[in-house]
Amino acid sequence: MSFVDLATLTLHRRNELEARTKVFLSKCDQAIDDIQKLKVQAQSFASKLNCEPSELKERFLKCMEQLDEYMYLITDFNLSVNTLEEINTTEIAPVHDSTTKTPLPTPRSCPINLIDVLSEPLPSTSTACSNHCPSEKPKRLKVPKEDQLLIAFSSTSCSSESVPQDKIEMRTKEVQCEITADMNSLKIKAPQTPIRDLESCNLPAQKILLTDHLYKATIMSIDGASFWVITDNVDEVCGLMKDMTEFYKSTHFDLTLDEISMLSYCAFCDEDCFYRAFFIKLIEEEEEMLAEVFLVDTGEVRTGLVTNVQPLEPQFCTRPPYARCCHLAGIDMLSYQNKELSVKQAIFMKEYMGISCTIEIDDNTSESLGVYVILPSKVVLNDVLIKEGLALPIDKPKSDLRQIEGPPELIKEEDDEMDIGQSPEFEDPVEAVTGYSNRDEADICKHYKGGPEKTCFKGTRCNKKHVRKHPDGWTLDRVEVPVKIRSLPLPPLDSWHRVLVTYVCHFDRLYVQFVNNEQDDPVPSFGIILPPATLTALVRDMNSPASRMAYKQLTISPALGELVAALYPLDNQWYRARVLTVSRSDQNIEVMYVDYGNVVWVKEDQIRVLDPCYLSLPTQAVRCVLAGVFAKTTCSKQWVEAKTALARMAQDRTLDAHIVGRDYDELIVELFDDEGYSIAEQLAAHDVIELREYVINDDTKTTHKIVPA
Repeated sequence: MSFVDLATLTLHRRNELEARTKVFLSKCDQAIDDIQKLKVQAQSFASKLNCEPSELKERFLKCMEQLDEYMYLITDFNLSVNTLEEINTTEIAPVHDSTTKTPLPTPRSCPINLIDVLSEPLPSTSTACSNHCPSEKPKRLKVPKEDQLLIAFSSTSCSSESVPQDKIEMRTKEVQCEITADMNSLKIKAPQTPIRDLESCNLPAQKILLTDHLYKATIMSIDGASFWVITDNVDEVCGLMKDMTEFYKSTHFDLTLDEISMLSYCAFCDEDCFYRAFFIKLIEEEEEMLAEVFLVDTGEVRTGLVTNVQPLEPQFCTRPPYARCCHLAGIDMLSYQNKELSVKQAIFMKEYMGISCTIEIDDNTSESLGVYVILPSKVVLNDVLIKEGLALPIDKPKSDLRQIEGPPELIKEEDDEMDIGQSPEFEDPVEAVTGYSNRDEADICKHYKGGPEKTCFKGTRCNKKHVRKHPDGWTLDRVEVPVKIRSLPLPPLDSWHRVLVTYVCHFDRLYVQFVNNEQDDPVPSFGIILPPATLTALVRDMNSPASRMAYKQLTISPALGELVAALYPLDNQWYRARVLTVSRSDQNIEVMYVDYGNVVWVKEDQIRVLDPCYLSLPTQAVRCVLAGVFAKTTCSKQWVEAKTALARMAQDRTLDAHIVGRDYDELIVELFDDEGYSIAEQLAAHDVIELREYVINDDTKTTHKIVPA
């Protein structure tokens, strides 16, 4: 029989357990990384559906299958963990550890806090201890027989057998009794001042205003591009303020700074009048403590002494806030670009403070309502700002509903007779995703199974098309869209031209139009319609009233590279454009206007089908590279500064261009202003740009060129 010291055995077992624990922790970290990868892959499934219609069904089914597998894995993992928690009731072996104290036995259903301890009823049995001590009869431990011992411990080892059990139990009872006696000696002091019920001081929510409806309103305050209006009766607001002033003049509450900071809604006194307010913060200024609040009934932010703040009583919380935040719809204030313009806008808007007007709700999806303000003189304030040059239009102004007077319930809208039950149900997945209804399946014979005979069982009597369909049943027809348009022939080398810079896209690249003394199109004979031959005639024809009414919307999502008619948001005019990017998530499309070179994101409803008669004129914008212009560093911020400087010198200006090189679709040029100064040399005055020598390569005799992929 061998004798092993218990401390040595415990050390070996602890080292072994720590090693196994490290392995388990490493596997846990790996599992966390794998779960994170599954989350990232699952979030990318939706973006995989931006594909061709022929691949949509296959990708959708594959993503759903993978998502189901991920769901099964996570469910199995969660069920396994829950099962382990339920069955993990294994008792710890009673081995003495010198580093930890002897744990106390857990009392039966002991309450958590002191209040529950003092108020918990005691059991009615006479054998139970009033201090929740364990029973006198300890639980019998299962001790193995002497002949079944595998390891016999020496008398010098410190084990549980060497300590008498009755002493441990007596010590446990003494410790529990001491704890219970200390808990009984505790006394909980009630607060001297009762805590106010702050939840009862919350105001109810405002009623949602309907879009395309007219409401009587009063402008109360103006804060930059936003302003606050009251759509209810102003006399009702004044009556509420009078009642609050009378109440708080006779009743005053002394509040500490901590109690004030805990308030959400409060009553605020300013100029001997009380308002309902929302507490913002405390401000310490010149040895005085001030309170900053927001008046919910007027929309103003005011500051005053903390003594002016009172708790809001429940009788003043029955009505929602009267002030509503609004902004002018259909216009761009441009106050974020020009501080002087923002000051002019604020001065101009403050002239209309306190007047009664009529507002038409255009957007109620956010906290700030987009409205059209109709002044008493029947003039729309949104249009006045545009005429004054303080804003730019971004949407078509609504003039039909703004001229209608009367309450909202008497205004009849065109969409009132529309039955939602008559809306079509998309059973075809292609039509649901792309908006395109396939037409070729009606002409394809469904009985044809393939084969050399190229016919079905009907033989020559069948007048359907005998072609094999896609195995998944997808449509086979296609829709042709315009993607090709002629470009201007590049001028010869070492020639001079007058150009108009239309767009600066980089610090050394820009788009230009060749300036020609364009004359008006010749008047054709009666009954003959000719396509426009100049850019001026093209723009005039595309934006004529007849052309605007004849534009057709796209039946399917635009393809990359497709030529369309796109609306330019800044001047509300239609131009030729090429689709660069399609974002199905927010229905935005990135287009490049082929006659000007600028790239803009537009909404999907601002795209129309381009009429074929507008494809005959070549693209008027030519991309050019400034000869010898290079950047000294690779810092993107310095590139932006150089691009801004080039746009300031050349944007929308007519310059002289010297052609020094030609590429596949761009020119290498030197630009000079009207005074003969080089644009490149002026640009090199910045520390970011440097000029290098270049050579004019004559390619007049070159017949073939290799275009890099």
